[in-house]
Amino acid sequence: MLATKEEQLRAFQEEMSALKENLLADEKEPCCLPQRAAPKDTCRLHRENDEKMCNMEQWAKEQKIANEKLGNKLREQVKYIAKLTGEKESVMLLYTRIKKHSHGHVIYTASVPDQFIW
Repeated sequence: MLATKEEQLRAFQEEMSALKENLLADEKEPCCLPQRAAPKDTCRLHRENDEKMCNMEQWAKEQKIANEKLGNKLREQVKYIAKLTGEKESVMLLYTRIKKHSHGHVIYTASVPDQFIW
């Protein structure tokens, strides 16, 4: 998802660059249109360019917020995994001690007939 958004950002940047080049070319080249049309067209291009920049800035802000949320979730999961790993190690140590302690001893459990724990 992030790669797709970065690709969109690059496409927007390329489009913006092309628009800037066209705008500069339009301003430098004499135009066949009457002089009155040129300022309106330039204003329209500036307005469109500003709108695209605002859209890209908004998208970047949204991505930043989404990335921060994802980072927080990942940090929480890492803490939870560390906690579970610690608990697992404690259980394994306890199991090892019990097994070592009861090794060679047969324990009869009265609650379950004919059941032995080795």
